[in-house]
Amino acid sequence: MAQVRKVEAERDRAAWRSMLGAALRTLAAAALSVALSLGAWQAWRWAAASDMFAVREIRFTGLVRAREAELLRRSGLKIGENLFRADLARASRAMLADPWVSSARLERRLPGEVRVRIAEHRPAALVQLGGLYVLDDEGRLFKRAAAEDGLDLPILTGLSREAWVERKPELQLRLFSALHLLDTWQASGFPIAAISEVRLDEGGGFTLFAHDAIGVQEVRLGSSDIALKLQRLAQVRGVLARRGERAARIDLDNPARPDQAAATLADKR
Repeated sequence: MAQVRKVEAERDRAAWRSMLGAALRTLAAAALSVALSLGAWQAWRWAAASDMFAVREIRFTGLVRAREAELLRRSGLKIGENLFRADLARASRAMLADPWVSSARLERRLPGEVRVRIAEHRPAALVQLGGLYVLDDEGRLFKRAAAEDGLDLPILTGLSREAWVERKPELQLRLFSALHLLDTWQASGFPIAAISEVRLDEGGGFTLFAHDAIGVQEVRLGSSDIALKLQRLAQVRGVLARRGERAARIDLDNPARPDQAAATLADKR
């Protein structure tokens, strides 16, 4: 019996030693963590006050239309301020207020550089909505057009401001379709500069007003088989040119006879 009690006592002492060891290891780890945190805090305080990490350069990439001086003014970043105290998140948000800026990514580079990577909206067309607005290649209306923008782009018409407010999701899809039409026009070998207007017709179709060698030609495309219809447009123009004629209007949207086109000849002068 005494032997049994002795074994149990040894087992209890071993358990206590194990618990004590675990507790000491936990305390040691906590102390180390506190020491490291304190050391890191002290290091940050030193770096955030040291002239060694003063901002010496703010470098921009990706600028096309946005102006560096204006973005710097908006950002609040200053040469000479401490690199670690510069509020890059706030500066990024401020730069996004520039209508040309789609995204702004800022990063610190030791010892004293801020790098700013700007992605701009890429204008693809103008949209008439009671005023002219700029549409980017992702279908986003991002600013009102201004004369100083110097944009020579197709104008999308056929939408009203009221309809846009009331049916924006539906009409946004029409703008996507119009951009696809412009891409298909270029892929078919026609220059984008030839298009002066794309009218968004009722029923989902499109009518182009495009320059040929002589003047502006109205081209009714409808809403389907755009690539095929543009091939037919090139054929019709070629046939008329060989005959010394020119069409003022070409209708390629004939659901009953999709293989045919109707042309209204221009007056010869």
